[in-house]
Amino acid sequence: MKRILLSLTLCLLAGTALAAGSVRFGNKLVSTGDSAGKVTQVAGKPDRVIPLQNEYSANIGERWEYDQSQKTIQIIFKDGRVTDIQEIYN
Repeated sequence: MKRILLSLTLCLLAGTALAAGSVRFGNKLVSTGDSAGKVTQVAGKPDRVIPLQNEYSANIGERWEYDQSQKTIQIIFKDGRVTDIQEIYN
C-alpha cells in the first residue's frame, strides 16, 4: 500500500514539473523553447495577441491567449520563442 501511495505521489510531482514549462492541446504538447510556427501548428490561431512592452514602450515580445472551457492559456514569446506558459483557471 505504501509503495502505491509513493508511486502516485511521484507521478503527480513529475506531472506538476512538466506542466510548468509545457501545456497540452489535445494530444500534442507546446513547450518552452518552441517556435511561434510550432505553436500555431499545435494550438491553432490564438484568440488574442497582446504586445509586450518594456518601461520605454519598446516591443519585447507577445502574449498569445487561448480560451478553453475552464481556463485561459497564456503563451509568452520573446525573440520568436516560447519563454513562459501560464494556465489561468476561471
